[in-house]
Amino acid sequence: MSEYLTKYFNAPTFSEATTVYDDDLLSTPSQDGYYSDGVVTRYQLTGVLGINATCPTCVTYPCTIGVTIPTVDVARYDLKTTFSSAIGAIKLTVSNVGSFPIGIQLMKDNIQYDVKFSSTDTADEALGQINAPVTFNLSFFSSGATAPCSSYNFSSLSLPTYMYDGTNWVTDNVLSTVSLSNKRSATTEETLNTLILYVPKTSATDFTLRTIAVAPCGGALANPISIGCPVALPAFDVSGPQPNANAACVAGIASQLYVGYVSGATVGSDVRISVNDFIFDDANGNIKATTAWYGINRINAQGGGSAGQKSRIQVQDGIVVQLQSCV
Repeated sequence: MSEYLTKYFNAPTFSEATTVYDDDLLSTPSQDGYYSDGVVTRYQLTGVLGINATCPTCVTYPCTIGVTIPTVDVARYDLKTTFSSAIGAIKLTVSNVGSFPIGIQLMKDNIQYDVKFSSTDTADEALGQINAPVTFNLSFFSSGATAPCSSYNFSSLSLPTYMYDGTNWVTDNVLSTVSLSNKRSATTEETLNTLILYVPKTSATDFTLRTIAVAPCGGALANPISIGCPVALPAFDVSGPQPNANAACVAGIASQLYVGYVSGATVGSDVRISVNDFIFDDANGNIKATTAWYGINRINAQGGGSAGQKSRIQVQDGIVVQLQSCV
């Protein structure tokens, strides 16, 4: 198996098509190889698709059993997770990116889902949104400008695929070509640590979240990936969106927003917001807060504070990029 890419074909369904194309004008046939829509697989040779072969059914696992993707071996990993009738935000956590690069692709019921992370940072710096150039394709992330293994610099790798069988991660050792072209351009100043994003589940209707992970370096301490169950995000009091920092400090606090923790945490019963945390309009993490400054009670800022004290946060792309005390 390989990652999902955007391709085009000349029929209502893939099984009826005669050719796969790289462009929506259907003028450039795609290269020779296997193609699949998740239902059937077909081999294209010199611009002509071959017979339909039915894809194997991948088993799904409920989030409640807490399957973790290990990424120990240099390989591709494929996991399908379901969530029953629970409503809330699903937290996906990719650990140890500071030492081991990782590729991630997500699909909700086989529809490609934007991979837009925030990250913890060892220097507590605000990093903002972390994404590769094409957010809905297999996206690769590495900390700093130098990759920790030579294979990360390759344009593609031939890798086996591991799938969970209910007890262990197993592979049939069939190799497939995985493109490494969609990489986030890291800088020497940027120190990624743990990548986190939230997937909203807004109704009791279940869906399948497919998580594809590619470990180009692997290693015993590589990137364990966890997928949580839906939970309601904690709320905190806030002003309306403001155009600048000064306005945020004088604005009245009369609204609520919701935090998806990345670096922050609840202390006792108090929300404590930190830089790099996600901020949403709703408890399910469905709508990111408007890009703006907001006034908050200092008790809800990292480090806390006393009654009557205020702080301000700057939110960009739904992520806290500045957190300051109001003088």
